[in-house]
Amino acid sequence: MTAQEITAFNEIFNLIFDSMSEKAGDSGRDSSVNIGGTAMGDLFGTIRRHSKRMKWTAQSDEELDRKKDEMDRCNSDRQLLDWAMREVFGESQRYEQEFNKARAEKDDGAELPMIQPATYPHLIALLMKTFRDKYRDPHLALSMFDYARHLSIASYVFGCSTSAYNELIATKWTCFRDLKGVHDALDEMYVNGVDIDNRTKELAEKVRQEVGDRNLWMEEDQLGASGVWEMLNNVERLVNQKVVTNRKRPAAAEKKKVLWNDWRALEHADDIDPNWEFDKW
Repeated sequence: MTAQEITAFNEIFNLIFDSMSEKAGDSGRDSSVNIGGTAMGDLFGTIRRHSKRMKWTAQSDEELDRKKDEMDRCNSDRQLLDWAMREVFGESQRYEQEFNKARAEKDDGAELPMIQPATYPHLIALLMKTFRDKYRDPHLALSMFDYARHLSIASYVFGCSTSAYNELIATKWTCFRDLKGVHDALDEMYVNGVDIDNRTKELAEKVRQEVGDRNLWMEEDQLGASGVWEMLNNVERLVNQKVVTNRKRPAAAEKKKVLWNDWRALEHADDIDPNWEFDKW
């Protein structure tokens, strides 16, 4: 890592891992990643912005090619799943452990290791696509994304990238006609500072066209036509608005100014539900 990257990671991950250490002894709480509220969305948007400084090297290219070859040699979905747990998610945890250890033992001027492998977001997206298209198992494809975002904060920020969200949206729509799932994925991208690219827009346009063709989708019976069209309008709005990583609340609604880097203040802010969790809305 460069000196600039080290400075950025020191500033950000001091907050994250100090907070995680304080909660490590609380066995009564779920260990999954809790993300919610505007302030927390700002925090993750800021972290994600720094994560884009991670450099892709020739070594990263070779490592990704090697991992792809190993994936191709898997002969079944079960074999690929075992490989993913060991070589993708297991590697993610090893990198994070080594990063924490290096930070604890760090001397001035020492170079910190990467907190996540550079190949991690690419492999998450590729696993989702492979399970969905090659093995015709969209449920397992969705579970790859879900596992990555609940594994740790660093896993979510670095692993659940734009490409992974695109595979999530593609799976939700092409396999389940889940318009609400598409809407919620786009909303998560906006709230948590995940960039929208051309493929995201293409997927949203595909959804709009197929809804316009009056194909059946799962929400129609529950929401009625007006509810479906309202949700579709929200999808178009989300995909066309710029992701903002540092949104400010209106002054009238702000009881106390909370900075993104004041983790303790965020934890006790009135407008943040500490029990908020992915898939629990």
